[in-house]
Amino acid sequence: MEIKILGNQSAYFKGKKENILINPTEDLMNSSKYPSRIVIFTSEKFDGMGLKNDAVLIRGPGEYEVGGVEINGYNAGNGDTMYIVGQDGLTLGILGELNEQLSEKRIDKVAGVDVLLAPVVIKTENSAKVVLDWAKKWGVNYLIPTGWVEDEQALGKFLDVADQEGLEKVDSLKVDSNDLPDGLEVKVLKKV
Repeated sequence: MEIKILGNQSAYFKGKKENILINPTEDLMNSSKYPSRIVIFTSEKFDGMGLKNDAVLIRGPGEYEVGGVEINGYNAGNGDTMYIVGQDGLTLGILGELNEQLSEKRIDKVAGVDVLLAPVVIKTENSAKVVLDWAKKWGVNYLIPTGWVEDEQALGKFLDVADQEGLEKVDSLKVDSNDLPDGLEVKVLKKV
C-alpha cells in the first residue's frame, strides 16, 4: 500500500485492489490523478459533492465493507468520525480533524493499528503528547501527522514534542504488512 498526503486533511491510500480518498476537496474528486471507488469523510463539514457514480461515500459511524476493504467508523464527538480501515493485511487509523480529545471509552475501542493518520492540533492545542500516547496504546508502527499543510509551525511543535525535530519529509509511504518496523516511527509526508 502507498499513502500520500494531498492537502491539510486529505490523503490517498493506493491499495492492491482498492484505493481510498480521505477528505478530498472537490478538485481532488474531479481529478483522474487519484482514482478511488471509496471516499471517506471524517467530519460533517465535508459535503461529499461531486461524487462519481461508482464511488462509495462513507461519512459517519458504522461498519462498512467495500471490495474487501473493512471500514469501521466510530463517533469521535462534535460531528467527527474516526475510522479503522482493514486493507491489504494492514490496519489503518484515520483521526481526521478532531475538535475535542477522544474519551477513554472511544480510545479503548481501538487496538492493533499499523498506520495512524493523526492531527497535529486538536481543537486549538498541539496534540503531540496526546496522539503519541494513543499511538503507543494502539501499538502503532507508523504515525503520520496531518493537518499541518497550512501551519508548518504546528508541525514543528508536534515534532519537537515527539523528539523528531529535523525529520525529513517524504513524498509517500509504502507499507507492507510483512515489513513493519518494531516500535513507533513518525513519518512526515509532503503534500503532493
